[in-house]
Amino acid sequence: MGYDGKYLQGMGWTLVVMGSLNIILGIAADAAFASMGAFTIFHYISAPIWNGIFVVITGVLAIFSGKKPTNKGLMVGLMILGIFTIMSAICSFSLSIVGSFVDGNCGYGFRPWGYGRDCTSASIALHVVNVLLALAEIVMAFVAAIMPCCGLASANNPHVAPVVVYNQGPNMMQGPNMMPGQAAYVVVQTGVPGAHGIQYSTVSGMPQQQVFIAQHPYPAAAPMQGYYGAQAPPPYMQQSNIGAAQPPAAAQPPAGPPAETKTQPPA
Repeated sequence: MGYDGKYLQGMGWTLVVMGSLNIILGIAADAAFASMGAFTIFHYISAPIWNGIFVVITGVLAIFSGKKPTNKGLMVGLMILGIFTIMSAICSFSLSIVGSFVDGNCGYGFRPWGYGRDCTSASIALHVVNVLLALAEIVMAFVAAIMPCCGLASANNPHVAPVVVYNQGPNMMQGPNMMPGQAAYVVVQTGVPGAHGIQYSTVSGMPQQQVFIAQHPYPAAAPMQGYYGAQAPPPYMQQSNIGAAQPPAAAQPPAGPPAETKTQPPA
């Protein structure tokens, strides 16, 4: 499971809607049963309300984290809130299941043996709806907690910008076609499986300084690093004849005095 910003935004909006529905149903149930004087003790615990608050906050963080996929602070916050949402949704799920049996015989006047209108059907129906919502929220909260972990642990995340370190100092790598003492620009790209070295040449009119990408990949968690000489590298263009052998220079006649010419006297 990778880190996908667009998918995370969609899941965040879904969590916001589900959490809002939890809060609305919980408030409506408490108000309705309180006005009736019904003895529905598990509804008065208001598990859907405080669970919906966690779900809405997690959904909002998921939306912002999807919009800013390079923000590690939002990833950490989403991971923590996702864990809390899992626990609150499990509690709401358990209380709703127990409440559907305990509140199944609700009476009037805050006593099980009271009299008045029957609220059993409404109580059980609301508990069943809360069970279904809590079950879906548990699954989505697991996803919301796992995706930031993948984004933080993976160096191949396409949304995370690479880190380039400029190090001014002596040459750190000698290219195969470089003269001794010539400045070198070495770009080390790490964390990309199967990456191969590419040789670049500078644009015409710029100093002829070789640029190399290291052939040996480092562990996946290492960032991209760049090592430069006295100044930043000039713009470069990729050569199309990578690895091609240079043609030998054309043979030139040896330098020397002109050959002597002899003239024959007439007979």
